[in-house]
Amino acid sequence: MRSPAAEPLESWLDQRHYLDLDPAAERALRAAGLSWHDEVQAERLLDMAERIAPGHIAVLVAQYRYRLYKHRFQEAFAYAEKCLALSSADLGLPGDFRAVGRTHADFTASDPRLRFWLFALQAYGYVLLRCGRTDDAMRALHKVVELDSTDQTKTRVLVDVIARAGRDVE
Repeated sequence: MRSPAAEPLESWLDQRHYLDLDPAAERALRAAGLSWHDEVQAERLLDMAERIAPGHIAVLVAQYRYRLYKHRFQEAFAYAEKCLALSSADLGLPGDFRAVGRTHADFTASDPRLRFWLFALQAYGYVLLRCGRTDDAMRALHKVVELDSTDQTKTRVLVDVIARAGRDVE
């Protein structure tokens, strides 16, 4: 018999936010979040979600975030790259972000898919920065700034902070 205290947890684990994601994969993602402190268990659950729903954006983002927050930047980079590639394909954008220009889409629109692409490129650049690949990171971040002319992603702020790094600010 289940304890009454376990019922709200079970209910939360079974919530659905991604109707196109297998319920077992979504449950595994939620359970992985609860297992943050137990890396073996969290990674087992994340990997289970990825086996059930390989290539689903929610799974890839969860894998990226887990590795980013654990400071495993090389691993996070691989997932950032997958998120960016999947988003680019979904939008019909060139696979190489450097070839993307303002004529490819209205990047100032509030379209969630375009905003996700911008944020995925920002994440890609950020994790490259954390991996010590500053030149590659800055190319990606500058591309976000170029396309996001209204700075919805606040990437311009990040680029400005990086530019000031190591200099005395009066």
